[in-house]
Amino acid sequence: MPFNGNEIAQRAARLIRKLRDGVKTIVWPRLKTAYRFCYSVSYLTGMQTVRMVRFAGKRLVRWLAPVGRLLYKALDFLALRHFRAIGREAVRFVKGFPLAVRRVKEAFRRHPVCGLKQLLLLPFLALRRHRYALTSILNLAAPIAAVFLLVSTVNYWSRQTFALALEYDGQTLGYIADESVFDEAAAMATGRVINTDNSFAVQRTPKMTLAVVSQSEIMDEAAVCDMILRSSSDSIAEVCGLYIDGTFEGAVQSRTELDAVLDSILDAYRGDGEERVEFLQDVEIVEGLYPISTVKSAEEMKAYLTHQTVVDKYYTIIPGDAPLSIAAKTDMTLDQLRALNPGFDKNIFPDVEVLIQKAQPYLRVQVVRTIQYTETIDYTTKKVEDSNYYIGYQNVRTQGVEGERSVTAEVTYLDGLEQSRTILSSEVTKEPVEKVVVVGAKKVNPNVSAEGDGVVTGKFIWPLPSCKMVSSGYGYRNGRYHAGVDISGNGVYGKEILAADGGTVVEVNPSGWGGGYGLYVIIDHGGGYRTVYAHCSSINVRVGQKVSQGQLIARAGNSGNSYGAHLHFEIRVNGQSVNPLPYIQ
Repeated sequence: MPFNGNEIAQRAARLIRKLRDGVKTIVWPRLKTAYRFCYSVSYLTGMQTVRMVRFAGKRLVRWLAPVGRLLYKALDFLALRHFRAIGREAVRFVKGFPLAVRRVKEAFRRHPVCGLKQLLLLPFLALRRHRYALTSILNLAAPIAAVFLLVSTVNYWSRQTFALALEYDGQTLGYIADESVFDEAAAMATGRVINTDNSFAVQRTPKMTLAVVSQSEIMDEAAVCDMILRSSSDSIAEVCGLYIDGTFEGAVQSRTELDAVLDSILDAYRGDGEERVEFLQDVEIVEGLYPISTVKSAEEMKAYLTHQTVVDKYYTIIPGDAPLSIAAKTDMTLDQLRALNPGFDKNIFPDVEVLIQKAQPYLRVQVVRTIQYTETIDYTTKKVEDSNYYIGYQNVRTQGVEGERSVTAEVTYLDGLEQSRTILSSEVTKEPVEKVVVVGAKKVNPNVSAEGDGVVTGKFIWPLPSCKMVSSGYGYRNGRYHAGVDISGNGVYGKEILAADGGTVVEVNPSGWGGGYGLYVIIDHGGGYRTVYAHCSSINVRVGQKVSQGQLIARAGNSGNSYGAHLHFEIRVNGQSVNPLPYIQ
């Protein structure tokens, strides 16, 4: 028996009181006991540890005291006595300085020559008076000076290394670490002048001698390359070279100009939001010596980097083409075609050009952009069976409403074309509403259709539920007008044909003679609407009979001018045939 809200609340309150009492009487006392035990153990352990540390410290001090006294005596013998002697002599010097000043003054009073003589004698008198202090200072300074001299010598020679003195084309270029540096520099020099000066050639056998030099004097490959170019040609300029994936592409007068060219290419792809714009290839700027023939202006360099290596390529639609057939003919997927051609599915007409290959610049740009957009959420469809209607009947009871979600995604573009999309986050802002469809569950007589109610719903259903494929669409085909659609598929022969809507049978050809439609049925739905069901194998209704939507009226066949079993289905409005697909729900 279900509980009401008050009983549930009372039970919950009793449960909470039991839990609270259990915690108060059982859990809390045990926690207090455990805490007191842990505290006692920790206190006793800590106190014993402190006592042991203090005892060990006293013993250690007692043991180390003789060692300390011995070290003090040794230090006193080596240095402290010298410092004390120096201190005593410094005190004597300070005390004797006023006396020396008075003697100089008295000498100057007697005679200037005497005063000058006394002044010149003062350094010698001080040196003789404080010779023991100077000796102590020398005894202390000499070991320090020796250590300093040793460290300086080791430091100097540690900075020296063996290198090769490079002499090229009669000129001394500098020092290199080994022969491979020259080989790499020669290759770099050749790469800079390729296709610009065919007469240029790097001498591969330069003169190299062993030398000991400072590490800072050794040149790298780029510096050696500049020296080779400077010594090999008079048509050399110090400019800024551009390398793409390690290949030299040309040079510009200054780095500022080259940076401006590259920034202008990137700016063409930049947006307003959060994004990362970069070149797909490895772009490197190297300042150095380059042949004048490779130097371009900023405009020429931009035109070169943005020229199209791949041009736009199109496919012209021919009659009979469909989206899948176009994708198969062009070796592409439907998603790729839709990305290149907005509204692709709505423009499948003869002679329409479809873009199948987008032009690509020489220097490609990749953009990773974070975007926010609103995305629709498809609603679900629920079918409710109703035995009052025949199988095939459909009627929408509740219209479905699409939902919405706010999506944040990271999108990667290459040359402005989207390549991939990664969803970072999404939030549903509007829940979708489920579509409810009432479908007929009433079975029909397989041989003779019963009298229907003739009720017109105003909505057309699919007339051949067992087959959904349209083998031939509405409109012109092979130069002839096709007034409806052909529905076919494997095993379509003999399948049930249902009335697309309720109405009255106005025309039946049960024999198949007298027309290209073979066995056919025409139903009038009122309001100028009629449906045609042709090429049947059998007819299950008669002229004047009322039929309901979804009621069996015939079976699919191959009668009349037909080249395979199928159903030819038409919708006529005021006597004029129209494309039936937009009318079917």
